[in-house]
Amino acid sequence: MGERRAFLFPGQGQLPTAVLSPSPDFDLLWAAAEADGLDLRAWISSGDVARLARTDAAQPAVFLDSLARVAVLASHGIAPDVVAGHSLGEYAALVSAGVLRAEDGLPLVVRRGRLMASVAGGMSAVVKLELAAVQTICDAVPDAVLANYNGERQFVLSAPLESLDEIGRRASALGGRAIRLHVSGPFHSPAMRPAEEALAPAIEAAAFATPRLAFVSSASGRREPDERALRQLLLRQITAPVRWTDVLRSLADLGVTEAVEVAAGGVLTQLGKRAVDSIRFVTFEEALHG
Repeated sequence: MGERRAFLFPGQGQLPTAVLSPSPDFDLLWAAAEADGLDLRAWISSGDVARLARTDAAQPAVFLDSLARVAVLASHGIAPDVVAGHSLGEYAALVSAGVLRAEDGLPLVVRRGRLMASVAGGMSAVVKLELAAVQTICDAVPDAVLANYNGERQFVLSAPLESLDEIGRRASALGGRAIRLHVSGPFHSPAMRPAEEALAPAIEAAAFATPRLAFVSSASGRREPDERALRQLLLRQITAPVRWTDVLRSLADLGVTEAVEVAAGGVLTQLGKRAVDSIRFVTFEEALHG
């Protein structure tokens, strides 16, 4: 098997630092967000991180930034054989795989961000602990849920705000560390069910196509070749945990030799390097200039 490249798309934490608009058609996507009350280009250009980091703005901003980076990579002859996205990143991955059109994905992401912003709670990353120890924390803290399986010793818990301090204390007592994330809700937990149910009609109405590329779902952790299965996974994605460790194993099983993080920064690159030796993980900048 020859070289195979994956594109990895980030969640809402990796905010864009500059406005990328590689074509006139792409200008229309930024303008569509502005017409919906989200002046993303102005917030990015002015460095208004406080406004941009809010869930309602962060999700469409990261989605559009991801798609713009795909176009920039394509202009340099860099294209994927496999795609996967972490949480929100699945929407950009679906567009890249030809399952959704960008103009159909954007309103879904805008609605998703607004609905998820309406649910109170928070998230903490727990590091330096094995899964069994993290599970004991979930069992002991009211309404704490394992939301992200990011690595063998890196997990994210969702919980009510009042429970986050207790997660930190218990993680420290077990020899680990809890880092509160700058998100507005308990994403990927049962508490998000009202948002998931409110988004469902829009997902049901959207046009889905068969993937043109191998698509690995972070909800199942596996390659999903059928558009009907992808729609069903997206319908429960907001409450389902992110199975990123399984995604990385699936990439290796698919013979991926290089994975490009289509984002500002290198969060997914670092997660990959710690998990899989057989894949060369590179940032967007390294892919362009390395």
